[in-house]
Amino acid sequence: MFSLAIGQAALAEDDQIFLNQGASLRGKIGQVSPSQIEIIVGGESRQLKTNEIRLINFADEPDELRQGRARAVAGKYGAALSDLKKVDAEAIKRPLIKLDWQFYQALCQGRSSLESGSGRSQATEAMLAFVRTAANSHHFFDAADLLGDLAVAQGDYENAVKYYSAISSKAPWADYRMRALMSEADALVKQQRFADAQQKYEGAATQAADTPETKRLKLMAAVGRGRCLAETSAAADGIKVIEQLILENDATDTELFGRAYNALGDCLQAADQPKEALMAYLHVDVLFYGEADIHAEALYHLSKLWLEAKNQDRAAAAKNLLQKRYAGSMWAGKP
Repeated sequence: MFSLAIGQAALAEDDQIFLNQGASLRGKIGQVSPSQIEIIVGGESRQLKTNEIRLINFADEPDELRQGRARAVAGKYGAALSDLKKVDAEAIKRPLIKLDWQFYQALCQGRSSLESGSGRSQATEAMLAFVRTAANSHHFFDAADLLGDLAVAQGDYENAVKYYSAISSKAPWADYRMRALMSEADALVKQQRFADAQQKYEGAATQAADTPETKRLKLMAAVGRGRCLAETSAAADGIKVIEQLILENDATDTELFGRAYNALGDCLQAADQPKEALMAYLHVDVLFYGEADIHAEALYHLSKLWLEAKNQDRAAAAKNLLQKRYAGSMWAGKP
């Protein structure tokens, strides 16, 4: 009984890494970097890639931090932030735990502000403060991604490209690089820098694609490239690329098809075909509305095109839905 009690106490004092797949690991966290974490198990050092890790619980951390982290990982940012604000930071002695608390506070603040539309500049400052303190953190890529999203939401596209490029230039994994390159390209499109954006989309498409996720990301990049073709060469070229992609792929992927029909609508507007563009965006509103930002974009264009079609009721309905459901979206604030 006595030896069992000692064993349980030692177990409770271990750090614990939960992986995306497989059993968790217990030990002592050693060196960390954006791409790798060391855990010492039974006196032996093991290196884990950060993209394999779902979350880390630390020995002797505050209960509020552990609960807040779990809620943040589950996407419950408001509830997580309430837990994290109860943490007595002065009582935390281990620097790695204090940095983890700082990161999750900034993460929840940022993601909540993207949903609500308020507090984005304060959230940006909170995450920048974390990055300045812990530039070599295992949370670096997530921090850079959030900073990019916050910059986009505030119309600061130049900084958005800078933050995303910190991922595309440093991440050792193809899917991370591809997502970051496409985020850079999306920000460049918002600046109407279509030739530069096209290069980024094409850069994403040339990454190695040996998993279902990377193959799917290549299709996303093709959608973006088609959108840029409509602006840099001929609208017909972009329309052809996107229509072919729609024809050849599975419509159960609502994000891919939502992006594709929005891009097709953009191409058709560039080709001065407003009625056909309206129908493309309507596909998103009726069938592929699962992704908030994609649906918000479609509603924005529908509110304009229904007016052009002299259907004020449907224009008002699209605008009202946009402002009611996606008040925090950049599309709700566009004139």
